[in-house]
Amino acid sequence: MMVWRNKIHGLGWVKPKSMLIVAFIMALCCHLCQAKTISDTIPVHAQQTATRTVEVNWTCQGEATLYRQYPDQENEVALVTTSSGHWIDHQSRAVCGDTVRYTVSAGNDHGHVAISVRDMDPTAMAEWGVVTMDPTLGKVTLEWMASPDTDIMGYLVCEGTPSIAIDTVYGRDNTHYVYNGEDVDVVHHFRICAFDSCRQASPLTDACNNIVLALHSEKCSQDVQIEWNAYMNMPSGIGSYELWCSENEAPFVMRQRITDITQTSTTVTVSDDCIKLRAYIVAVSADGVLQARSGSTEYLFGTDNRPAYLYLRKVSTSDDGKRVTVVGQTDPAFDGTDYKVYRIAHGSNAAVVGHCSPSTDGTLQWCDNGVDAANERYEYYFGVTDGCGRNEIYSGKGATLTPKLNMRGVCAEMEWNAYEGWDGSTSYQVLASAIGEDIWHQIATTTATSFVDNDANEGARKYKIVAYEAFNSTYHCDDSLQSNVILHRPHTDVWTPNAITPLENSNNYFLPLFSYVDAEGYSLYICNRKGQRLFYSTDPNKGWDGRCGGQLQPSGAYVYKITYRQNDGSEQQIVGTVLLIY
Repeated sequence: MMVWRNKIHGLGWVKPKSMLIVAFIMALCCHLCQAKTISDTIPVHAQQTATRTVEVNWTCQGEATLYRQYPDQENEVALVTTSSGHWIDHQSRAVCGDTVRYTVSAGNDHGHVAISVRDMDPTAMAEWGVVTMDPTLGKVTLEWMASPDTDIMGYLVCEGTPSIAIDTVYGRDNTHYVYNGEDVDVVHHFRICAFDSCRQASPLTDACNNIVLALHSEKCSQDVQIEWNAYMNMPSGIGSYELWCSENEAPFVMRQRITDITQTSTTVTVSDDCIKLRAYIVAVSADGVLQARSGSTEYLFGTDNRPAYLYLRKVSTSDDGKRVTVVGQTDPAFDGTDYKVYRIAHGSNAAVVGHCSPSTDGTLQWCDNGVDAANERYEYYFGVTDGCGRNEIYSGKGATLTPKLNMRGVCAEMEWNAYEGWDGSTSYQVLASAIGEDIWHQIATTTATSFVDNDANEGARKYKIVAYEAFNSTYHCDDSLQSNVILHRPHTDVWTPNAITPLENSNNYFLPLFSYVDAEGYSLYICNRKGQRLFYSTDPNKGWDGRCGGQLQPSGAYVYKITYRQNDGSEQQIVGTVLLIY
């Protein structure tokens, strides 16, 4: 029995115990349908013959005008002028027990009658469409066919047994409802009740329900038992059930079509490597027009026989690029000990390159020695077989940082691949150090994957990139990792004067100019035509002033030899002549 919560004829929805009162009021309204004459100057009689239909009769000589007035109108409205003494009034507005006043006027004679007019037809009920799960909203939605009555004001959405009104949908053609209950994995029974402009309610529809799936499997079994509740009151009946499944996040495919509509369970066999199965069921109407879908239900295989989590924390490279350290984290409660380390290199397929066991806190660590991470990008991940010996569970992947260095004038431009092992954001520090030193200095922090060092002309330098895991990463390990070291040895360009004038105000020295010079390994040697050494220095900032032992040398040509170290470490020499002019 339904508990009403809206209004009937302005009295309010009443509980079943109050139905006797309603019956009494309705009987009284029926009695008032036989109207009484207010004035008998012209005898007038009115009788309701159908919903919104009143037959009015009067007796007078000649033509008379018939007027009508509703309670909410200030003035009478003329309906017709006729000598027939008869009129059938088809009212265009809803009347719900309203008193309607009719007046007949012929010259100086008048007649009046008042009649209580009510809605005599029962409210026509709505009919079901479907109750289905909207996968986009994640909500159960209801669809039904509009009541054929033209004065329907709306619908009550009812749930449960006995039915309780849970919401009101206004508008005759508004036949869609989203159920906002959170327990979508529970079977709910819904009914719809239409109500008209007189607040008269229709009978309830039969119950219609959502479909809920349940998935079960024995330990280490590949067979999954799927059960669901029968769908009720599908228009035209149910033609079949369709079972749709997805393994390991693959797209859903239809696995079975079940035409025995009394069947509410089935079994599917999954593949060997299936870790997660998702499924939903669709009830299809016999005419193929309507579909009622369940929500998607998920089943994880052997969750007690696999680690609750396995992820790659970082892939870090040694300075020389010959060793890569791979660090991961796994569930320490899992009793597996043989974790495989996979590597992808040279564009080839993944290959197992090592094995490791977790520490007591679940940390995994393995070193890949003898690699060339300075010139090759390597990608790594962990894998472990579940306790059933059937499926292998994999971590995410991480790759080495491989910075590259390009010279643009006196600037060193660096770029590197983004680290992809963390699911949060990543920031980078650029560290620099003089070649031959072990003290590193931070010269930049960036979220980009490139940097330009405008001070590269200061001398030979080395760089490396350090990546930092941001706080928004899922596992919050606050890890960091580094790239290999890249070297910047500026190319040495030498400019030498071809003449000097020691006694003038300028151009007094023979001093080579360098774009870059390494003081170590530098020397300048000058001799005369006889091969006698006149000047020698290992200081790149000291030049020859045309003297030897404090004495100016005669004007003429002199031979110089410059020795320096190039950026590849090789010794270089330049030999030439310079004129001494007075």
